[in-house]
Amino acid sequence: MKLSFKTIKFLCALLILSIFCYLTFHYFDGKGIWHGVKDIIQSPFILFTILAVYLVSFCLKALAWKWYLNDRPRFSTCLLGVLYSLLVNHLLPLKAGDLVRMKIMSTRDDINFEETAHSVIVLRLLDMICLIGFTLIGLFILNVDFQISIPLITMGSIVFVLSMLIVVRFFPTFLKRQFKLFKQAFRGVKGIFIFTAIGFSWMLEAAILYGTVMVYNGKLSILEAVFANSVTVSGQIFQITPGGIANYESFLVFALRLFGFAMQEGYMIAIVTHAVKFFFSYAAGVVAVLIYPIPIKTVLSWSRVRGVRGR
Repeated sequence: MKLSFKTIKFLCALLILSIFCYLTFHYFDGKGIWHGVKDIIQSPFILFTILAVYLVSFCLKALAWKWYLNDRPRFSTCLLGVLYSLLVNHLLPLKAGDLVRMKIMSTRDDINFEETAHSVIVLRLLDMICLIGFTLIGLFILNVDFQISIPLITMGSIVFVLSMLIVVRFFPTFLKRQFKLFKQAFRGVKGIFIFTAIGFSWMLEAAILYGTVMVYNGKLSILEAVFANSVTVSGQIFQITPGGIANYESFLVFALRLFGFAMQEGYMIAIVTHAVKFFFSYAAGVVAVLIYPIPIKTVLSWSRVRGVRGR
């Protein structure tokens, strides 16, 4: 039986969803979570600070996108695209936000859609490089008590090599175009600025986790928060629910467990931090819609765009 990438991804997503159901069945505490939410609300300075830092992280992502496109688009267009993408990803079960982000760029600032699409692909690749980098650095610097599975690494390496062989064999033009764009992203000082902006954006995104644990008087260093956030966001690749519900909680509970947090405590922190992120996504999305309103039918049609045709 031949399994496609989509099938494998879906099966992994179902496995993660089943883990979340197990965690919820054993560790859900409605009163505890409600008290956790109230503790955050009753700490307005910390709440405002972590939301402000979280907003800056998306501003850096928008700035990196502007730099990648040689400063041609307006910063406002880049930020609107990023915030619309965030909103759509928290409304729809699949990660369709990037498609909406591409269309906003190509329509608002009249930049070629294919070029816009490839810029998003390259930036997403840089996102994953940063997240994987932070995760690997954290494993060694923080002395995380975690055994790396050799069979899993071997299997992953085989899948990666086979995937690259398939791409080279059947999509050579596409691959050349991606390498060309990737080289452009790292060319000269501009490449350093882009990579630095993306790296800092992911470090700042950990502010919500760090601030929440601070409110609960927990012990989590900034480096540990960055590591846990990187592991958690990396798991969103298997998203099949709005905002990555289940994925986020499962991966964050696992990451926090590595630093000695009890399962129930980790579960509550995961629920509360995810709730804060949902709140930010909807609030920022409403502002984006007010600034640049797009009919809901148009947004839905954009989210169904498939593929980027080569020349």
